Amino acid sequence: MVTLTNESDVLAALAAGIRGERIRLGWRQADLAERSGLPLRTLRKFETTGQIGTAALARLLVSLGMTDRFLEGCKPPPPAPKSMDEFLAASIPPRIRQRVRLKSTQP
Repeated sequence: MVTLTNESDVLAALAAGIRGERIRLGWRQADLAERSGLPLRTLRKFETTGQIGTAALARLLVSLGMTDRFLEGCKPPPPAPKSMDEFLAASIPPRIRQRVRLKSTQP
């Protein structure tokens, strides 16, 4: 897959996302550091450089309630169709026929 994003862009976007969520919640850096159990210095460094260990990142994600969103982005995409027929079959939902019973005119 071709992408124009490099490692620095990814780290900056990750730090910006964490910082944005912290601000949205109205938390100071000290609040998030306390809730996550990370040193304030580590959080400050992360928000400015994007540098952080995976265990510390996991603590921040859990503290901010962002784990589901993060893990959703890590899932592999569904397999691509192997043929045009397979593509068309997947894109058109099958039509379910419904039958209606006729009401009897006799009492």
